[in-house]
Amino acid sequence: MTVLALLPIISLFLCMVVVRLSIVKSGAVSFVIALVVALVFFGLPAAEGLPIALGKAAWLALFVSLIVWGALFLYHLVSDFGAIDVISKNITLFVKDEFIVFLLLAWMFTGLLQGMAGFGVPAVIVGPILIAMGFGAVKSLTAAMLGHSWAVTFGSMGAAFFVIQGLTGIPEADLAMPMWIFGTVLHLLVGIGVCFVYDGIKGIKKGILYVLPVSLVMATVQFFSLRVGMYSLAGINAALSGLVTLFVLYKLRTGYKAQGGFYKGKLNLLQAVFPYALILIVLLSFQLVPYDIRQSVAIAPNFGGFETTLAYPYTHVVAPVENYNRIRLFVHPVYVLVCASIVAMIIYKRAGVWNKEVFCGAVNKTLKKGVPASLALLALGSMSLVMMDSGMTNRLAYDTAELMGRAYPLISPLFGVLGSFLTGNNTNSNVMFGQFQYVIAYRLGVSTAMMASAQSIAGGLGVAIGPSAVLMGALAGGMQGKESVLFKKLIPIVVVIALAMGVVNLILLEFGIS
Repeated sequence: MTVLALLPIISLFLCMVVVRLSIVKSGAVSFVIALVVALVFFGLPAAEGLPIALGKAAWLALFVSLIVWGALFLYHLVSDFGAIDVISKNITLFVKDEFIVFLLLAWMFTGLLQGMAGFGVPAVIVGPILIAMGFGAVKSLTAAMLGHSWAVTFGSMGAAFFVIQGLTGIPEADLAMPMWIFGTVLHLLVGIGVCFVYDGIKGIKKGILYVLPVSLVMATVQFFSLRVGMYSLAGINAALSGLVTLFVLYKLRTGYKAQGGFYKGKLNLLQAVFPYALILIVLLSFQLVPYDIRQSVAIAPNFGGFETTLAYPYTHVVAPVENYNRIRLFVHPVYVLVCASIVAMIIYKRAGVWNKEVFCGAVNKTLKKGVPASLALLALGSMSLVMMDSGMTNRLAYDTAELMGRAYPLISPLFGVLGSFLTGNNTNSNVMFGQFQYVIAYRLGVSTAMMASAQSIAGGLGVAIGPSAVLMGALAGGMQGKESVLFKKLIPIVVVIALAMGVVNLILLEFGIS
């Protein structure tokens, strides 16, 4: 049964990385395999359970597709009207060292965007900027997807943090400090990983003098943010402090001063960056809306529950779900992306650069990339939800924990990574494995808060290899159909970082630190 439960994951990996099929075809093949295994061997009820699982997958695909289409349109709009060219040339005016530019954008700016919006937006925005600056598509996209992963758990205004807290019932204050420990480990290792992507071991040697002090400042700022209960802004605060610290360090060490004023093309710098600045302004203004209203103004379907028959020696129960993956007015990034796109069009008209043909070209590019992206999301989501609701995912986790025993904390972060790989985001990874990690910690007699934190922070890391995130990055960077190249670059780095987090987790739990 365990081997059967592994088949969809193995097939997805083989199709994308070995056979190099497109992500749409890989997702379709893996979904069919998952469906057969779930119906024949795990007893997923075809008439009752299957429609529920597929309904969840369809809604999840819609949830993410809205972000994909919004982000793609904004990118093509600002790119085709010359805004990205203005931004990239101004960055090189003030930071002459291309390595620092790379680190600033791929590690810090992506983290800031993740703190504000998340859901793949950092890779879609920063990857193409790096490509436009001449870093190469593979290097740029790999760094952007890895670079933002440290900020995922406290990104999207802390969405994943609140999910793991709600699933486990651990008080927010008790969960915050273990989260901070693993978060500090992650943003340090991700910074080193971005340096490695830039130039291997040479990149690490060059970057460590920047990464260590920047990580120290970020850790300090995030610590105090969590101590005072600013869970929604902990990611943004850390990213802003890191961005400023890295820039100041560069200035102090090089003494470089920009010559002349800002670069101006058809747009000036303010006009070019304002749509992106608006994203921050709008998201921060949403925080002024009372929390209850932010949560309640939403649309979402309800799904019933059911039982399988063969998932375990006992029945696997799927509980009913109300308000599944709510599309919330004051939380979902699509609203902010639409606002930014509208403002961008107004700016371009006022600046006298508006061109109907350029606008239509941006729309066509969005359609060309968005349709296959939505199909891929539907296929991948269907595979993941069939695995979850049939009990296949739980079977994998349960058997692995039984096999590892007291050494389980060493590999527990890999389940966070696996959950994000399967579902595409940390929130769903926490839904998939959060309660399971809590139960295993209880059975082992170790800190439940520590294990839950390792799950969520590692789930953030796993977003770097989430098929939906890789797909979005590939679409934005002109690598559609070549996602396997990105997976080959990212997977080894992600696994090494996850295992390092597992070592930290094992040591902390063995010493009883919680």
